[in-house]
Amino acid sequence: MYKNRLKPVVAAVLVASLGSAPIATPAYAGDVQEQVSVTPQKSITPQEEAIISSAGAKVLRHIAQARADIQNKDTDAVQDELGKADKLLDIISEALPARSVKDRIWVAKKHLEYEDTQEVLPDLIPIYSSLDELTDVMPVKAAKAHLDKAKEHLKAGDKASARKSLEETDAALQYTEIDLPLSATRNLVAQARADLGKKKLDDADKSLKSAEDSVVFISVGIEQPLFAAKAAMAQSVVDVDAGKNDLARADLQNAIGFLKAAGQSSDASTRDAAQQLLSEAQQLLKDEQNGGDMSGRFHRLLEHTQAYADRAVEYLATGWQRYRAEGHPFKSELIEARLHLVNARIDLFTGHEPDKAQRELGSADKLLDKAGQSAGKQSDDKDYQQQISELSKTVKTLGADPESGGLAQYATLQRQLDDMINTL
Repeated sequence: MYKNRLKPVVAAVLVASLGSAPIATPAYAGDVQEQVSVTPQKSITPQEEAIISSAGAKVLRHIAQARADIQNKDTDAVQDELGKADKLLDIISEALPARSVKDRIWVAKKHLEYEDTQEVLPDLIPIYSSLDELTDVMPVKAAKAHLDKAKEHLKAGDKASARKSLEETDAALQYTEIDLPLSATRNLVAQARADLGKKKLDDADKSLKSAEDSVVFISVGIEQPLFAAKAAMAQSVVDVDAGKNDLARADLQNAIGFLKAAGQSSDASTRDAAQQLLSEAQQLLKDEQNGGDMSGRFHRLLEHTQAYADRAVEYLATGWQRYRAEGHPFKSELIEARLHLVNARIDLFTGHEPDKAQRELGSADKLLDKAGQSAGKQSDDKDYQQQISELSKTVKTLGADPESGGLAQYATLQRQLDDMINTL
């Protein structure tokens, strides 16, 4: 698993620091530790943070100016401001940890257009090396699984399948806390540009207002303790795998403190996540004190924490809780279905508990069915209904036998859900 230099990143294009003050968590009866003071950790380097923060602040300025130009009906000026915002969003994208490996994947795909597959095989060597370097920052297990598939297809001379696997490798490299909100912001800016082209100035302003509100909402509203808990759990995994059990126990206690703080959130989904994770974490802490090999359970708890943190970003990236009555009513079902699908993957491949995986797949299937029904009621969402139907069929098949699908298949389903969620 991956070592995290984690600080909870709390902005789409504007990174807000958590600060250095420790968070004192309330005491809970029966807890192993009555009170834990915890301090957030870093997730990206200070240099990366400076670039993202500076560029993000300028994005906000350009969006604000674009909205002012809309009021003055100066569409040329609006387009100019949005172009500047896009360039800054590109700068933010370039500052993300996975940028280098994504560029190498792009080179391999380009070589596939005119080179023999055997000639492209050496391109995978630096990609594998880059993925190893990224283990300090983000999970790369799914990406490596797709890259292994690409290698097999290249050896077999299958260009089309190799290209698809390389694309899936790229898609699996998502630095959730920034990538998801960044994608949402790009979509809103693109929608505003499309509205301008149709002379729908009010709609363009509404899209930019959502982008603006999204950044502000995330920068002040994203649940910091949940991401800090993920940071502490990531470090605990590194320590337990290195045989440093005392340090792993301290990191786990740190995570428990953050989860208690998250449990006091005003947001229902965050409280739910904290409740689910806190119970598992406290049981792990008790069992760990009895000795034995606990590495697998530490890994599983970290992956579950990551899954719930991802869900928080998906909700908050577009201010979904604030705009729940607008747009596509089935987005919430897709976000929840994704969570259950990811939990199924974790239970199957990390926890080795197919029965739990089957229950999670059943929950995902019910949510997809509900989402499909909602999409079918609106003419504008017919394409989504078809996509959801295809996903549901695959999830039903896996639900009958979770072990019939490999890790790559679960990752592909997750990516397909991600793509839909990010475009809604």
